Amino acid sequence: MLPETAPLPAGNFSDWLRAMRRALSGGAGMDVACGECVGCCTSSYFIKLRPGDTGALQHVPREHLAASRDEPGTMIMGYDSAGHCPMFDGRGCSIYSHRPETCRTYDCRIFTAAGMQAGPERTVINQRVARWQFAYPTESDLAEQRAVKAAAAFLRQHPVRFPNGRIPSRPADIAVLAVKSYGVFMDNTPDDADAASGIIAACRAFDAGA
Repeated sequence: MLPETAPLPAGNFSDWLRAMRRALSGGAGMDVACGECVGCCTSSYFIKLRPGDTGALQHVPREHLAASRDEPGTMIMGYDSAGHCPMFDGRGCSIYSHRPETCRTYDCRIFTAAGMQAGPERTVINQRVARWQFAYPTESDLAEQRAVKAAAAFLRQHPVRFPNGRIPSRPADIAVLAVKSYGVFMDNTPDDADAASGIIAACRAFDAGA
């Protein structure tokens, strides 16, 4: 067994990036080498269950769900006093084969890719994030990670450039936006206004399947 501080192979960066973008587009979930780590199940996450999560909605008891105030038709599953998902059985997910899309696409390597942590209160995940180590067999792998990091840094540093002067507050949401819009930073460093408008356009095109 590797020591808890030993590097963990995260795969070739460009391959991971393509898989992550496919997952975010509604493709297959991410294949993460979690091992014995259950950080995402025990770190006080609110989990979205959307109308398409029919299997999860059938297996999560109604008392664990509340209607989302921001997304009509979406339900939110909270966590217990210990920060554990109610579907966590002490070893892992008790409904793993029926887990919602939010869980299928969750991959803590996204924080490593974006050069950021999962949040100050998510110690277990941050320890995992620090251990992931991507490989860069080509210059494209290096260039794409630089671009993802640049997009994430811009989002955090320039919220006033976006509508209503706001960006998502959750680190996971910021990292996802960076993965969706990294292309804005691939060939050059745009000025602030162009970067913001480029990120907005790239995310809209990604969500529209363009």
